[in-house]
Amino acid sequence: MAEESKKVQLNVEESAINLSTDYSEIEDKDEVSPLNESSPLIHPVNSEEHERTGTVFSSIFTLVSTMVGGGILSLPFAFQEGGFIVTSIILFCVLMASTHGAFLVINSKRYCQGKITNIEDVANIAFGNKGKILTQMVIIVTLFLCSVAYWILITDQIEPIIVLLCGHGSVWSKKIVILTIPTVVIFPITLLKSMSALRFTSVLSVICVVFLSGVVIYKSIINDVGGPVDSLKNPLKLWPDDFGGLLTAISIAGLTFSCHFNILPMHGELRYQTRANKRIILYTAMGITYTLNVLVSFFGFCQFRQFTDQDITRNYPHDDFLVNVGRVALALTLLLSFPLLIFPCRNVINRLIWRIESKTLFQSQPSMTTRSWEYFSNATGTGPSQLMWLIETGLLVFIGYILAYYIPQVAMVWGFVGAIGTTILIYILPPAFYLRVRLHPPRPDLKQIAAWGLMLTGFAVLVVCTYQSFANVIDPIPKLVRPHDLSNQTTSG
Repeated sequence: MAEESKKVQLNVEESAINLSTDYSEIEDKDEVSPLNESSPLIHPVNSEEHERTGTVFSSIFTLVSTMVGGGILSLPFAFQEGGFIVTSIILFCVLMASTHGAFLVINSKRYCQGKITNIEDVANIAFGNKGKILTQMVIIVTLFLCSVAYWILITDQIEPIIVLLCGHGSVWSKKIVILTIPTVVIFPITLLKSMSALRFTSVLSVICVVFLSGVVIYKSIINDVGGPVDSLKNPLKLWPDDFGGLLTAISIAGLTFSCHFNILPMHGELRYQTRANKRIILYTAMGITYTLNVLVSFFGFCQFRQFTDQDITRNYPHDDFLVNVGRVALALTLLLSFPLLIFPCRNVINRLIWRIESKTLFQSQPSMTTRSWEYFSNATGTGPSQLMWLIETGLLVFIGYILAYYIPQVAMVWGFVGAIGTTILIYILPPAFYLRVRLHPPRPDLKQIAAWGLMLTGFAVLVVCTYQSFANVIDPIPKLVRPHDLSNQTTSG
């Protein structure tokens, strides 16, 4: 018994020595890495890392393809509303704010615990379940309104081709027919559960937008960029006519720099996540997008000026072959890109309804509603059934179809997307996340002040631009002269 007691005592002493050694190692590590303003609030948990395949080039292309889309066609109209000088300043300020917001999103991820895959995860850590739900609602509204705008733009691209082939009086040239045909074609594709078959559309989208941008620049140059700046018939507008025009320009300008919901998935796939690569990717992507926006805005607006339409392609005649090639290509691209808006929108809706970390919407108490809800859930209760999948997709497509038919101007939709969706995603959420999860120094530093400034600016933009968006619905922007009504001196070539 005495020998066994000695063995037990020796084991206990050895365990104590090992335990003290472990703690001393931890203390040594903490001394090597002292707590500072860059330290995360909670040390991240080591998780199984998957193989990253993203490169700097692919990451830049991902962000550019997210930002460059149908919104660029309305940028010349933003210059018409806000004036050349003021809108140029606005576009540069939006570029700076968007870049700063993108860095805040990535920096917020660094302070969060566990595996962060998207902006919803950051919202959940920063503000809990309510913050995550708010972020999901913003993403849903933004993606859905973008899908409505895409329907309107698709109609704008197809209509001149149909009118050229069939004439104005043909039944095929009616808006409901032009809108119904692509809806019937694309609906089966929106029912798919994987986007892998449509990944090539991002490349096609960038190519088509660049091609149309080149057409706009070429047409403007061969028409002397609209003639003298002080032309009596069509002078170049330098300042906004009223405050409403300024707010409309702000809303539309923010459209083409919104990529913040794609930043964390892109960053998670990046092979070498260094600070230098992060800066190269964001600065290059924002710079390319800004350059393209400036070129299209300058040449498009300077050519048509007060006749600039909400969709710049509508300023060109129906029989312009070069523009028609761009119209067909863009219509096809927008049509194939439409499911890329429906897929993530539907997925966010499903994550909102079937929350894995908590009970679903109708699981709190057993009732007839709960039993009925079982028909809409899958076997495990963590997602939609096939019936619910069909209902969700049908509602998203059909409601968007109805809105696109009755909304006369694409600027109405872009106004709400810019005023609510992109304003919250660019100006408000990134600094809010950053201020919430970052361990701040005792005295406010420049980073903290800049984040507060961006967020307060965002709230101001949200209020005034949302008001103006509703004002544009109640009192629509006057319809401008259509391109085929202009003289050949302005639109020919």
